[in-house]
Amino acid sequence: MKKTILLLFFTVCAAEAGAYNLPSSTGTHRVRFEADEANFNEYTRVINLKGNVTLEEVSQADKVVKIIRAKDLSVDMAGRTVVSPSDFVIDDDTGSIYGTSGTVDYGAEKGHINNGRFTHKNFIFRGRTVEFDHEDYTYKKASLTSCDEQPPHYHIRASRIYLAPGRYFLAYNTVFFLGKVPVFYFPVLYKPLIGGTPFVSIFRPGYDQRNGLFVKSSYIYRVNRETRAKLFLDYFGRRGLGMGGEVDFYRPERNITSLSFYRIREYGMETDRWGANGGYWQRLNRFNESDTSHYYSQGYFRLLSDPRVNNDFFRSNPFAVSPDEQASVALTRQTSFTLTRVSAYGRQTRSSDLTKFEKANSSIPRLDFNTVPFKVLRLPVLNSFAGYFENARDEGLPYTQRRGKAAWTVSRSAPLVRNVILSPSVFYDQAVFISTVPGRIDTWIGRYGGAATLRYDRFWGSLDLGYSYTRRLRSNKLESDSDAVDKGQEVHSLSSQLFVMPRFNTYYKLSTSYDLRDHYVASFSRRLAPITGEIYYGPRPFMEIYLSETYSIYSGTRSFVAQVNIGDKENYIGGGIANYSNAPRGWVVSNTLGFRPWKGSRWRAETVLRSRLVSEGGFKFGDIKLFEKGLTLYRDFHDFYTRWNFRERSGGVREFFFYVTLKMNAPKRVDDLEKKSREFWHPWRADGAVRD
Repeated sequence: MKKTILLLFFTVCAAEAGAYNLPSSTGTHRVRFEADEANFNEYTRVINLKGNVTLEEVSQADKVVKIIRAKDLSVDMAGRTVVSPSDFVIDDDTGSIYGTSGTVDYGAEKGHINNGRFTHKNFIFRGRTVEFDHEDYTYKKASLTSCDEQPPHYHIRASRIYLAPGRYFLAYNTVFFLGKVPVFYFPVLYKPLIGGTPFVSIFRPGYDQRNGLFVKSSYIYRVNRETRAKLFLDYFGRRGLGMGGEVDFYRPERNITSLSFYRIREYGMETDRWGANGGYWQRLNRFNESDTSHYYSQGYFRLLSDPRVNNDFFRSNPFAVSPDEQASVALTRQTSFTLTRVSAYGRQTRSSDLTKFEKANSSIPRLDFNTVPFKVLRLPVLNSFAGYFENARDEGLPYTQRRGKAAWTVSRSAPLVRNVILSPSVFYDQAVFISTVPGRIDTWIGRYGGAATLRYDRFWGSLDLGYSYTRRLRSNKLESDSDAVDKGQEVHSLSSQLFVMPRFNTYYKLSTSYDLRDHYVASFSRRLAPITGEIYYGPRPFMEIYLSETYSIYSGTRSFVAQVNIGDKENYIGGGIANYSNAPRGWVVSNTLGFRPWKGSRWRAETVLRSRLVSEGGFKFGDIKLFEKGLTLYRDFHDFYTRWNFRERSGGVREFFFYVTLKMNAPKRVDDLEKKSREFWHPWRADGAVRD
């Protein structure tokens, strides 16, 4: 049958026109269509189109803004609506919408679609019903994926999705499916669709011997270029629900802040277990324009409900699992010549029963004052002053002390011959103790002495020879404390350090000192301090060797550390061994291995084994006790990244967890804010880790 093409125009917002009184084809908001067949009812003013229907919405600027393609369409010119009883597709600048049937109201710029499918950027939205207007879409009984495979590798099913093309989408009551298998439930999923990837959601299901089956979820939102907020929602099968959050703020040269908090009420407990930590650095404003000083405030805190809370719920942070809590705050004023600092610090350690804290040490408040080297009366020497005063309490003492100390140092560096520099100095040090205990008197103790360093400096390294002397005065008197056991000689020694760096990838270091104090009656081997030697060798970019030993002629090895690393970030092998004098028969052995089975493989593995060998003589496999072992597997899929972690270590930690992040959440560029947060507040976190 010969194809029939009809081209008609009508104004969307104009008054009702006569049956064949067609408006101007330009300069007005209108639609135009093309089809194999067209029938027009002049009484109902409905045009029925059949066969290869294409309908275009044209703006007043004569630009096509929307195109509808279908087998059948009905255009109601009076109601200004288009109805499709069968499959159709709508294309505009936001994407493509597919549906099995639907209605578009051009007058009100809204519509309704049954079984809709909308492709926007790299996302595919589906809904049993879809309602839309000129700005937003609402999907009911909906699903979401970024996988273009059929069937998709994953999808997120939601009771409702709100989509603002080019701005954001918001999904409620969502369930994450791998294929047809439900994996996680999370109540809300939100993602902006502009400005990179400011929102990321991460889920870590797993098993822990103490906590049982768990799911840890993290929601990270980039508020702006300077602020990132994180929400933590966790479920532990044996312990209950835990929640927390973290905020990072970074404004260069002005403010660096990180604050985090976590709480959980375990089943059967009447009180919460919680932890809070963070810190800040803030540059303050000057008092007036003529003030050239710089002012800073900084602080840090780590507070816990009990000493074991971090070890029970956060295992990747070696600092977090330590059982103490502490806090500090300081205000600093810096000029071209001085540095003044007022601070407060406190620390508590766990009690013997491991259930509560005991006060350890504090300094509240403390005043520090330091100067840069300066000259007096144009003399050819440099002077410097450093001092502090504090109200302090030391660990193990039941009372506080008011004490201070000040030291004046005079120094000068003078070249003797080529490549040889002599740097002598003398000082006077005054310590003051103000009694806070009845019956005791105030005490001041003076010290004086000097030091000199002779350095021989060459292109291959340097050799330093040093001399140090410190003598103590009697309490409250300006005379030597020669009646004391040490005869007032606190320091009298010679030291040396040899540093050799023949190439950029190799260095050797050797250092020791010799005690010259008169009262110290000892042999040469006891006067000679332990000799410390270090060797570093990196023959290739993917290989490095490090050795360090501290050896005493009198008592033998004090410490020995050896480490060898070969490979890059993905394919590597590492081995280390360490021994210390407090356990001379115990050797700590560490082995790490990472590899990708073959080039292009989507799998990658990392392993760690740390053991302790305690031998009474000879080697026996039974003497090896593993205290940490772990395996991490990585697998990249078409639409997401996964990581499986198996870990066991001392303290009853046995856990497995699964980590997944959608590729749609993967950052497109280096995140400076996250990098600075790790650098200042979380140095133990691996690259890409968002929480402990």
